[in-house]
Amino acid sequence: MTETAAERYRELTALATAAGKAMRKHEREAAEELGEQVATGNQCKEESEQVRDELVAEVKQRWTAAMQVVWDERWLRSSGIPTPDRNAPDATPSESRLAVHEAFEALRDAIAKPRLPTGFLPRRKKP
Repeated sequence: MTETAAERYRELTALATAAGKAMRKHEREAAEELGEQVATGNQCKEESEQVRDELVAEVKQRWTAAMQVVWDERWLRSSGIPTPDRNAPDATPSESRLAVHEAFEALRDAIAKPRLPTGFLPRRKKP
């Protein structure tokens, strides 16, 4: 059976149309999936930013509390809250909270330790 050029053209046009429709459908599905991934990523980013902001506020509160603990220590000078150490090892927010809490407790314990009594040395005898 021989085909005419017109029949062959119609056949190829139908194949191209079907392929175009299938490709558009595939692209819509891929775009929807990517849109969902972007939305999930944005939500995760927002949650991470919220956790970061809470952690920064918590560290600032601990810093303020630490400055109140050492207020009577005249020899200890502070120039304000230090900048973050970019060389510090990575840590989760809970590990960071724990490290800050432990450092604060160690500072408070160190300040609270009893000092030598003032009457420790024997008094001079008056001549």
